[in-house]
Amino acid sequence: MRLLIADDDDYTREGLVETIEWIKFGINEITQARDGAEALRLATSTRPHIVLTDIRMPKLNGIEFAEKLLETCPGSKLLFMSGFMDVEYLRSAIKLAAVDYIEKPLKLAEVEKAIEKTMLQLQDKQKQEDIKGEKIDLERERLAGLLREEQSDKATIARLCAETGYPTDRCYETIIVWNRGTDEKNELDALKQVKDYWTRHNIPAIGERLERDRCCFHLAYNKQDAKRVSYLMDAMINRYEAFTVSRGSVAKGLGNIPVSYLTSAIAMECSFYNASTRRFKYEETTNNNNESLVHLLPEYYKLLENQPGKLKDWIKQVCNRFDEAQYPSREQVLAIFGTCAGALLNGRTGISIRLATEQGIGNAVQHLRELKFLGEVEAFLLLLWGMYMEDVGQASKYSKLVQEVIHYVAAYYAKVDLDLTEIAGHMHLSTAHLGMLFKQETGTTIKQYISDYRIELAKKLVLKGPYKMNEIAEQCGYASASYFAKVFKLATGLTPLEYRKKFEG
Repeated sequence: MRLLIADDDDYTREGLVETIEWIKFGINEITQARDGAEALRLATSTRPHIVLTDIRMPKLNGIEFAEKLLETCPGSKLLFMSGFMDVEYLRSAIKLAAVDYIEKPLKLAEVEKAIEKTMLQLQDKQKQEDIKGEKIDLERERLAGLLREEQSDKATIARLCAETGYPTDRCYETIIVWNRGTDEKNELDALKQVKDYWTRHNIPAIGERLERDRCCFHLAYNKQDAKRVSYLMDAMINRYEAFTVSRGSVAKGLGNIPVSYLTSAIAMECSFYNASTRRFKYEETTNNNNESLVHLLPEYYKLLENQPGKLKDWIKQVCNRFDEAQYPSREQVLAIFGTCAGALLNGRTGISIRLATEQGIGNAVQHLRELKFLGEVEAFLLLLWGMYMEDVGQASKYSKLVQEVIHYVAAYYAKVDLDLTEIAGHMHLSTAHLGMLFKQETGTTIKQYISDYRIELAKKLVLKGPYKMNEIAEQCGYASASYFAKVFKLATGLTPLEYRKKFEG
């Protein structure tokens, strides 16, 4: 907070500055003036929150100074001080809405009390302004939402435009801003940053958040400012490197803003196919390909069932075709490939485990749906396909019966009491018969296979970190952390912590 002390008596000014602990009132900047004219000049440049002024001063007396001050700094709060109890001065001070009047000689307690009273008024005023500002911001966001909807009530829009000061007689252009920043600490709030940017350049802009990382803004400008707006748009994109921006068609009148929004959304769809591009503008020639996509999933399922090895080329060909056509939309692509990913993962618990331990991906389909670019989607699908083929290849050398045992272990390895008896019961076979068949084909017992499976998974979790030993024990099907540590050392010759230290990185 800033304070100006105006008094022609040096002793009074210096005494106030030195004696009062101003910082406890939140005042950290103090300016001094010897007369009314100097006080007015300093106030104009420093914009003080509080002015403590003597009434009788040379050049301009306190009342004259205060009258001019409130013209240039209407937000400043006045505190008068004087040893002359003149009734007319008091009346003038009251008309000027002075916070208080302090008699000279000054008493420290009275000055501090007056300052505290002033601070409380300032705080109350700030709260009221904040509440009013928040209300206007909410109304602007509401207006932004209504303007992009075709069936919005015109009377409500007119009222909100009047209340928020949004112009109704300009050209309009809707832009969508996508904040691609990934560092949460440095991630910019696009809604505030973009609004403040256009406000600084005197272009009215109201916006709303569409998604966590996307915002929509409606710019209002005069026709002759179109080139300037284009220049400012480029400057904004260059300034905020995390932003990708799409521009819609120019709307002539509030009623045409929904079209500008729609075209901006269409333009932004192109970003899915162009990872390195950060600015998009709707053109009449924007691709409106309506190629049917209904045949894709039947093709995929047929290959998965009969020729899974050919899925790699199929994924690449489909992605290449999408990329060349810049079609379909991101949502459609993710819906199709999300189904493909789900089919690869169906019943393949081992793939999910590998994704979690090797890639840190807990839910593959959810992860895919959060990808932003076609190239990322293609790479992830090929990763899943590779894991699928490895899983199929490992199990295909065994009979269907043994494969069923392997799949059952992959699905229920976390159960502490998983054993031969449970698996045999599930398969409606005797334990002796199933155990014999399994060992004949694999060279190991089911009990040992379960143990080896758990240890291999535990090794990955130990290295992956930062799992605690009791968490790893629970995930891998061990009754306790101590038992897990004992089994782990017997299998590897090292404790889990020793293993992590030796092999991490």
